[in-house]
Amino acid sequence: MGGGQLFDLVFGTVFNGLSALFWIAFLMRWRRISFFLPGGAFVLTLTEWAARPVRRLLPRTRLDWSCVLLAWVSQMVLIGLKFAVLGHLPSLPLFGVLGVMVVGGALETLYVLGYLVFWVVLVSALLTWLQPNAPLAPVIHALADPFLDPIRRFVPMIGGIDLSPVILFLALNLLAIVGGELRFMVVRGLLAASVGG
Repeated sequence: MGGGQLFDLVFGTVFNGLSALFWIAFLMRWRRISFFLPGGAFVLTLTEWAARPVRRLLPRTRLDWSCVLLAWVSQMVLIGLKFAVLGHLPSLPLFGVLGVMVVGGALETLYVLGYLVFWVVLVSALLTWLQPNAPLAPVIHALADPFLDPIRRFVPMIGGIDLSPVILFLALNLLAIVGGELRFMVVRGLLAASVGG
């Protein structure tokens, strides 16, 4: 296993997981899902320690932007660690590193959200078909519905089967392809500009 693979296994798992938890906390507050429901205490315990102090610094709104900010910061830290651990810092100016951390972190944060939505919707569909009365089912459905309901308005059920998850999966795959290319172009452009400057 190479250094990059080991880094992704350890640090990638930790910081991508943390970023996903912040997104889940954001979505739960947006959907007004009780943290007393199954799994809620786990999410609250692992996110509130950081979200509470950040929340005090931000304007009060209906949405918990502290969790979005922290999901972004998690990705920026991950990128910064990757530069440091894999030995790229000495060869790049500070502007280039910070630019990649900020912009790349934002793109990676959206990538994490996309993967999270994919898995939430997949689990929601599986629970609907296989175990509709599972303890986690209400939470998972409440998280998935905002992404499926707009599709359901235009795509009727066919033979009693809801096709909205399939359509959303296709859309997410398309966004992943486009987003992957955009990620590569933006990061390469920032690095080229910083080295050239």
